[in-house]
Amino acid sequence: VLIPTILATKLWTPRFAANYKPDEDVLLFASATRGFKSGGWNARATTPTQMLPFDPEKVWSYESGVKAQLLNNRLRANVTAFYIDASDLQTPSAFVNANGSITFITQNFAGFRNQGLEVELTLVPLEGLNLYLNGGYQDDKYKVSDTLLPNLYGITSVRAQQASCRAALARGEVPGGASTAAAGLPANNAPACGAGIVDAQGNIATPVRTPTLTLAAGGSYDYALGGQTGAILSPAVNVVYRTSSETGTANDTIYSGSITGVNGTYPANLNSGTYLTGSASKAHMLVNASLSLRTEDGNWLLAVECENCLNTTYTQSTLSKYTYTNAPGTWQVRARRKF
Repeated sequence: VLIPTILATKLWTPRFAANYKPDEDVLLFASATRGFKSGGWNARATTPTQMLPFDPEKVWSYESGVKAQLLNNRLRANVTAFYIDASDLQTPSAFVNANGSITFITQNFAGFRNQGLEVELTLVPLEGLNLYLNGGYQDDKYKVSDTLLPNLYGITSVRAQQASCRAALARGEVPGGASTAAAGLPANNAPACGAGIVDAQGNIATPVRTPTLTLAAGGSYDYALGGQTGAILSPAVNVVYRTSSETGTANDTIYSGSITGVNGTYPANLNSGTYLTGSASKAHMLVNASLSLRTEDGNWLLAVECENCLNTTYTQSTLSKYTYTNAPGTWQVRARRKF
């Protein structure tokens, strides 16, 4: 099959929206929107046969909710429910070849469905004090076709890959063997596992960077010190909590426990033990804070700030089992004078 040199897409992308105000302080709304992302080619392929095209990604997004001002405008509440239905999701994945090199492939492995709820609350209980509490819940998954046939360019279907992975696991093969080839251990054990959107256990992977629950809370207070300068002291803090999530497409993580397969014994595996490196990102909480002193006219400012004040470490991204962590805790002092 010839690889096309031109890709064209014609798609109707409407948006339907409606809102209703039962009174001055409450707004009800609903919308449905269709969008798309254009197709392309695997520009980071390492061989000509991998320079394959991928189709446009298409999505319908639905939202409904309420926005309200309560308690004499001291409380703002926004509640939004959403549902996302995407087809031909463009999913990038990094594959480790038998020689240890990495190949990056983007394909339309599956569709995608996400649904959830977002709540935003902002409260001003007294002058100068601002508090907020935000929460988000989401439940997402890939939508995989049941076909076992390869696509037009010979790419194995997800279900066929999953069946191959499970058959390899039943034979006692070990996923991730290619990554140990440099150490003189057998390569290419269960290559269908831990690749694309099939995880090391032969299940459909969890979509990346979608924690089930996200919570954020914080506040600031402007305290007028008085005097001729009109100085204002402002402490502020915000806390963000996220449940565990995945950062790699195939959810590929290596743990400490050794494992023996039909092709040898490996010092680490993708199933048990303590976390060593890879896709899994544990639940974590980040704290940021500041204390500033400024003049009322804004000409002078002195501030002490910290980001990730508790020096929390978590997996922010991963590339072929290599973990990249978040930035460490940082502190800084700022001074500013406007002329």
